[in-house]
Amino acid sequence: MKTDTKIRSSIRTARRLAWVAALMLFAVAAAQASNVVEHASVGKGLGFAYDPAREVKLVGTVQELVTHPTRGNAAGLHLLISASGKVVDAHLGPFISKENQHALRVGESVQIIGVNEEVHGKSVLLARQLVFGGREVTVRNERGFLVRPASHHKISNGKTAEKGGVQ
Repeated sequence: MKTDTKIRSSIRTARRLAWVAALMLFAVAAAQASNVVEHASVGKGLGFAYDPAREVKLVGTVQELVTHPTRGNAAGLHLLISASGKVVDAHLGPFISKENQHALRVGESVQIIGVNEEVHGKSVLLARQLVFGGREVTVRNERGFLVRPASHHKISNGKTAEKGGVQ
């Protein structure tokens, strides 16, 4: 009799623990899903259609590199560019290589091709192409989607290979 009571009690405890675990998994999944939606809206054109017909070319001087934008700004690197007597916020996104980030300096002359958009109530130039110091960096494709640079992988002999295998 006491054994049956202990078994029933253990089963109830196991069920409660299973419910708690299920609720915790649901909460984690919901949090990740909302994070994915947020990143998708930022990284995939910010929820609007990138129109190449509206592209502009901006030539100016880097006033500031913003690597950690304030809340409400699009994630990723921003350049504040002085051009034609005003400051323009150019969004370069999160995929600019560290090498290119380190090469960009305040006072550097840059050329940016992109589309001006209103993002969270602020005017932002969504850069498609960045040219500076003899470098040409593709930030977005023609449809406005952010482009990741090709990744390099170390192989056993210490050389690097482009993604997709040894060339």
